[in-house]
Amino acid sequence: MPPGFPLFLLPDNVVLSVFQSMELVEQILLSMLSVRTKKIVCSLNHHSDCEEISLHTYASYELFVRLYPFIIRVAFKKFEEVAERELVEIERPERIKFHVSRIVGGRNESVDYQWENGTFEVRDYIDHFMEILHHNWIDELNVTINTAYPLESIQQHVNGLDLRKLTIFERNSEDEMINYLNAIKPSRSLNFERSPSFVWNHTKMSQFFIQNLDQISIGKAPSLTLDDLLLMNMSEIKINKTRMTGKDFNRFLKHWMAGSNPRLRYLWIECHLTDDFEEEQYERDVLQGIDHRKMADGEERTYVMNMGLYEERTETFSGGSYIRRKDGTEAIVHTEEIFFTFILQ
Repeated sequence: MPPGFPLFLLPDNVVLSVFQSMELVEQILLSMLSVRTKKIVCSLNHHSDCEEISLHTYASYELFVRLYPFIIRVAFKKFEEVAERELVEIERPERIKFHVSRIVGGRNESVDYQWENGTFEVRDYIDHFMEILHHNWIDELNVTINTAYPLESIQQHVNGLDLRKLTIFERNSEDEMINYLNAIKPSRSLNFERSPSFVWNHTKMSQFFIQNLDQISIGKAPSLTLDDLLLMNMSEIKINKTRMTGKDFNRFLKHWMAGSNPRLRYLWIECHLTDDFEEEQYERDVLQGIDHRKMADGEERTYVMNMGLYEERTETFSGGSYIRRKDGTEAIVHTEEIFFTFILQ
């Protein structure tokens, strides 16, 4: 469309036809010009194209949109760079960077746009993208605890929204971790990408373990105990680098068979590798005193991972043993090397 083309002097049906002929990214950029262009783009019903809308607080504060075949990053900037570790109030950014990339013919192609911001605040941009793409939730909020952006600002940007997943990076103090967990409440998933280096206070952490979430993932959890695991009210649990042993998992299975962790559907844990570790003894410790039967050779099972999240996928596995809880519910226990996996049928 040439510069100066009198698009909005044309009849409404012609204007709509022109918008429909544009690339998706062009439509999105035009949607930010006026209320009228926003309504036109909303009417195009792009909800099926949008795979993910997330927020990231790394070196910059960014809105991340996965919109096949495009990946869009909207970075909210101030004109002046501030000193390291100085908190930045970014409610109303002064500059917007709009980065678009896609794979074309096996090559990554990208283009950047930039403009000075007017009266739009960060939350306005979030609401705008959710509305024009008919995406009624935020898929993930990634926060780095030592970020330059204050917790109060981040909290306001997602307040009242359905935030599906909260991911916390970096190792920091227990107080900082608790502050984030108290302020931001995900509806489905909690992910500690790098678990805190402190030995957590089990009483304080228990309030987060008992949340009615679908999933929890913990990067490193050397202080995790059997009691912590029994408290977790999630359906999917993934934990790296624990000090739990085969005997701990044996006690966990006996608790599950008696009725604990009723929502659990999937559990994957990596235990601590010691110099005297023996895989066969580890498997015997896990199943000691438990009635079980081995899966047949060649038998395979498929499980849905990250159910209900944007990264939902299926995985197929073989091997393991069937166990049964007192109500007749059957599960599969699988041990391989230093890994323990529990999957509900």
